[in-house]
Amino acid sequence: MNNLSILDASAILAFLQREKGHELVEAALDGGQCWVSTVNICEVLGKLCDHGVPIKEAELAVNELGLKVLEFDWDHTRTAADLRARTRKIGASLGDRACLALAHYCRMTGIPIVVYTAEQAWARIDWPFEIVLIRASRHKA
Repeated sequence: MNNLSILDASAILAFLQREKGHELVEAALDGGQCWVSTVNICEVLGKLCDHGVPIKEAELAVNELGLKVLEFDWDHTRTAADLRARTRKIGASLGDRACLALAHYCRMTGIPIVVYTAEQAWARIDWPFEIVLIRASRHKA
């Protein structure tokens, strides 16, 4: 059974900007299903615009990745809020929690979930899915 990959904004930005770890994200993109939250897409578009990329070009770059973009709905909102206490010690942002909430939601598919991120602190918490740190040599399962 193939994995379902969830991409954090940091992973998408690393890929688009060819930063360290982009090869792991590229492999995930080439390997099948990659999902992302609308909150994380907002982060990516905002960061690209911060770097002077016009919004239409930023949208085009993101759309070309072929990601399945899931709305940050009420269930994801509740899960992200519930994760706040658990992730406070690692300083998780709303965007971080939106990504992790999506991973929790996707676990219901029964498909193994792999989350790609550059956020090293995520490895300090035990998750019911695999975390791939794109800028580290270790993976957290």
